[in-house]
Amino acid sequence: MTLDRSAKDRRGGSAIQTSTPDGLKAVVFDLDATLCAYPLSVMEVFAAALDRTGIDPSILGDLSAVQARYNALWDGTQQRLAATETIRLHIVEQLLAERDLHDPDLAVRLSDAYGVVRRESGVRPFDGVLELLRDLRPRYALGLLTNGPSDMQWPKIESLGIAERFDAIVVAGDVGIYKPDRRVFEIMLDRLHVEPGAAIYTGDNYDVDIVGARAAGMRTAWVRANGTQPTAEVVPDIEVADTAELREVLL
Repeated sequence: MTLDRSAKDRRGGSAIQTSTPDGLKAVVFDLDATLCAYPLSVMEVFAAALDRTGIDPSILGDLSAVQARYNALWDGTQQRLAATETIRLHIVEQLLAERDLHDPDLAVRLSDAYGVVRRESGVRPFDGVLELLRDLRPRYALGLLTNGPSDMQWPKIESLGIAERFDAIVVAGDVGIYKPDRRVFEIMLDRLHVEPGAAIYTGDNYDVDIVGARAAGMRTAWVRANGTQPTAEVVPDIEVADTAELREVLL
């Protein structure tokens, strides 16, 4: 892959391209935090769930710390338990146990309330991504590869109305293989009928998306959040502040 480092810097962000898209035939996207996001953070959902159930907010302590712990536990738990409600309940039980609270009924009440708030708030596409998908479609094969349980990810895809915009969709929960395992990227490439070097994977998580896709031989586009830094010796081919900026490189 030819490197020709060029950069375009703007107020509030930058788009960096370290290789040209020559020979590119397919563009594959991550879902969460790449194409869409929850309007409510984990911390906000817990706050609303505690309020709805009348549970004393102090039982969980600092909700910002709870958010970080919840996300860390989710990453490890989703590969062992198939259903979203089971995963969430397991995590809530662990959060309570870490504060020396062992109350199954309390865990169920809080977990169920969390699920209701999350479903009610839904997900929202980032500005410009629907238009980007529309405009990329005539030029490239498009894929969607997302981690997460099937019963959580498919309703998101359906609510966003984006399924028909992709030539192939792979949900890790459907195949039992999760990013950054190169095999799940290879499943996507096989469904798109393209070679790894002719496809680029776009994602926000450096370790899961960028390192994983590169291990499968794909090009990579990193949607880089402010302040995040690479943790391995893998240089993304493209860096953008938000997904819609890919228009500048791919179209």
